[in-house]
Amino acid sequence: MRLTEKPMRNFFISLVFALPAWIMTAQPLPVRLKHSVIIDTDCAIDDMRAISLLLSRPEVTIKAILISDGSLPPGKGTVKARSLLHEFRRDDIPVAGGSVLKGVNPPWRDFNDKISWGREVIPSIGPKKAVAVLAEELKGSNERIILVCLGPLTNIGQMISMDPGLVPEIERIIWYNESVKPLQGFNYECDEENAGVVFRSGVRIDVISNLDYVDALFDQSFLNLAGESKTDLGSALYNVHSQNAVIEKLKQKHFRLTDDLVSIYLLNPELFSINTSTDRLNVRYNTVYDTRGVKEAFGDMIKGVYVSERNVVFNRFPAQREMFNYDVRPIMDSAIARYGPEEWKANVMTDEFHGHLGVFSIVGAKMGIRAREIFGVGPDELRVTTYAGTRPPYSCLTDGIQVSTGATLGMGTISLAADSIVKPSGVFTHKGRSVRITLKKEYLDKVDADINEGILKFGLMDDGYWKLIRQNALNYWLEWDRNRIFDVEEVSQTH
Repeated sequence: MRLTEKPMRNFFISLVFALPAWIMTAQPLPVRLKHSVIIDTDCAIDDMRAISLLLSRPEVTIKAILISDGSLPPGKGTVKARSLLHEFRRDDIPVAGGSVLKGVNPPWRDFNDKISWGREVIPSIGPKKAVAVLAEELKGSNERIILVCLGPLTNIGQMISMDPGLVPEIERIIWYNESVKPLQGFNYECDEENAGVVFRSGVRIDVISNLDYVDALFDQSFLNLAGESKTDLGSALYNVHSQNAVIEKLKQKHFRLTDDLVSIYLLNPELFSINTSTDRLNVRYNTVYDTRGVKEAFGDMIKGVYVSERNVVFNRFPAQREMFNYDVRPIMDSAIARYGPEEWKANVMTDEFHGHLGVFSIVGAKMGIRAREIFGVGPDELRVTTYAGTRPPYSCLTDGIQVSTGATLGMGTISLAADSIVKPSGVFTHKGRSVRITLKKEYLDKVDADINEGILKFGLMDDGYWKLIRQNALNYWLEWDRNRIFDVEEVSQTH
């Protein structure tokens, strides 16, 4: 739709006035440790690769697979999807076919029909309609769901028309289409009517395209890698792409990375540069992407060495023993085995940030990880009020909480309570629910006794005091289980 000059001018005036408020409140999106998705596919061979990538990832929960008309008709696409799920031993994921679209019969349909995605299986229950399954999954979920769309927007558009009240249950749609400006491409042109319904709904849509990058290919090197791999992903890709009809096209460098990019974008958004459409602020689209990075991530998944940690700078958090101080090394393996890599990372980062290895900073790191587990969230999603005051040693708790939760003074998501009584305690809030977490009295008494012992022996300014504090902190780090050392209670919003 072309905007007239006056509405366009009014739009930019409104945008200018809105920007200061947006800048003041803008924060990075929280890192997602898990993704719940529903896949919508028209079952081209690139869809097979995209679905396989997601099936291979433990951090992705696939709620259902919907089949739209396009590269294959829904009936045949349903057979392909079920056979692929069987190869990954995921027959538990429901598959549902959508409507047949009039006049859709692309020239590549015969090729896709010939390709086997795995051993065909007979479903144990009767067929369900895609729109009904989509609505059912959105209604029944306790979290918003990402819709990964690899074909036309038919099923999603029909569901929105049927029940627009379900739109808020969609976190966003990630859709492969060749172009946004102008809006064109096979997936759009198959069903422009329902695409319009989706775009007008206001739901966030991230549109991913190959952008005609000539080196963004699934080629012989990927096939060789898949053949050498011992992973389920490698086996599935090799079985499909070593079929005679596929090999011929592989030699011709026919297979561009297309729908595969949607899966890579979900897992590694940092590899893509995204613009927001000026006339539809809910629509984003990629303008550039890192082809080398995309291929490396794809290859690592095939080999089984892909790292799903979502650190800010590190690809994976350092875990080599020689990188740690000698007195830390003895607890390293045991601490990670007992409490997991997230707590290990939080404690290491806390101590570097805090400037020394302190008792209450360790307690704060454990408290923050416990809070995230209670709410089931990643970093940057909690608001925190800490009751630890502004004077050591209790105030050191706040540093550990900041590092482990991502709630920081800079983000404006942590604050100090005005209570005159300080204590190692914090109130953690997420979506209207608040929980108070406090170090249990017997553990606090232990810390106080150990600190007093150090002061009596050495005094606050003696190296011996800080050496004792460090040794105690290492002991607490290893011995204190975050599931046992805290009192946890629900609190009202009037705390």
